[in-house]
Amino acid sequence: MLYKIVIPGRPVPKERPRMNRQGKMYTPNKTKEYEQLVAKTARLIIPEPLKGDVRVDIKIYTSRVIGDLDNYIKSILDGLNNVAYNNDKQISIITAQRYISEIERAEIDVTEVQEGGVKHARVL
Repeated sequence: MLYKIVIPGRPVPKERPRMNRQGKMYTPNKTKEYEQLVAKTARLIIPEPLKGDVRVDIKIYTSRVIGDLDNYIKSILDGLNNVAYNNDKQISIITAQRYISEIERAEIDVTEVQEGGVKHARVL
């Protein structure tokens, strides 16, 4: 089953954790809010977390190049955790692309990898 999710608005790259005055680490609000938006939107599309290995294809659309692509991936995958899959260890394939567009958004395709879809590497 293929699930197509569109997160409207400017995608937010994962920010580095911050430390408060007491020395406790926390996720910045902007990142936390975006991850919550990803989760909320995905819950409307995906009825329950997938059980097997998962493929995630991500397309990032921003009006200009801002942030590293890998940080966008991190915020989206963290938002999908416990919604599209139970644990991000289930992700066996990730593709990501960034585009310039006036209509900012993230488009995410999530699908369960079919039996035998994951190849095991063999060292010679």
